[in-house]
Amino acid sequence: MNTTGFLKHWTRMLLLTLSLTQGIESAQAATYRVGDIVTNFTFVARRQFTRPDGTVVAPGGTVRLSDFAGRIVFLEWFAVWCPFCVAAAPQVDAGIADWYANRGGNPYGVPVIHVAVNQEPRSIYQTDTDTFITQQGFGITVNDYGPGLGTNRVRFMLQTSGQPSFAVVNGVTNSPSHQPWQLLVNHLGYGDTQFSTELASFRAIIDTVQAPVIAPQLSAAHLAGSAFEFTLQTQRGRSYRVQGSTNLTDWTTLRTIAGTNIPIVFRDTNAPITSRFYRAVTP
Repeated sequence: MNTTGFLKHWTRMLLLTLSLTQGIESAQAATYRVGDIVTNFTFVARRQFTRPDGTVVAPGGTVRLSDFAGRIVFLEWFAVWCPFCVAAAPQVDAGIADWYANRGGNPYGVPVIHVAVNQEPRSIYQTDTDTFITQQGFGITVNDYGPGLGTNRVRFMLQTSGQPSFAVVNGVTNSPSHQPWQLLVNHLGYGDTQFSTELASFRAIIDTVQAPVIAPQLSAAHLAGSAFEFTLQTQRGRSYRVQGSTNLTDWTTLRTIAGTNIPIVFRDTNAPITSRFYRAVTP
């Protein structure tokens, strides 16, 4: 082998080695695990929708994970030709989207938002995809591909192959239970004809995300005949102890109240003739 041929041979070997090494490193670095803090995923709106902040996003508009701040984000990747995706979609709709919409969020009042993610970019499937989206009644639907985004870039950050896949991300800032943008669920596959067990496990995780703790607020204090009343603003999922004191040092618990997101009227029918101070504390 002459010098030129020798150099070309080793150059090809070197490039091949580098290519294989970089591919392995990229695959390892790109896959998130449950508990990780994810980046600000970027998608493309497939259909027009309104963001929680009231912003209307047109088809083709950029959709970022941060658009859903303050919510738990449930992402469902699908392909219209995948029978498991087709079977999972209505069960996810009933077991996640409708489940939390009907309950006003999780037990702590944190809203849960469902985002359907189309992973199939080929033109021959687009008409069927649109029909499927309409049939399923998907609300927010995005594409995991687009100019400058590659194809299924976000999906491959979570799973290396397969469909359907599901991810849950906490978008709540200052939650006492979880970090913002923490990956809570990273699940691949549908399994058999029933997805109820998996959906129940997803809900069990979603239900642990606590809302930021807001100090209880007392307002509209007034006498109501011989009783003393005020309004207490609380949070769902938390308990509160309404306490009274005559000296601001010794406090007595008058009542324990289960929090709601609706103002609660507290009435003290045993208010002393002398002054009494009130406060509400939460564990």
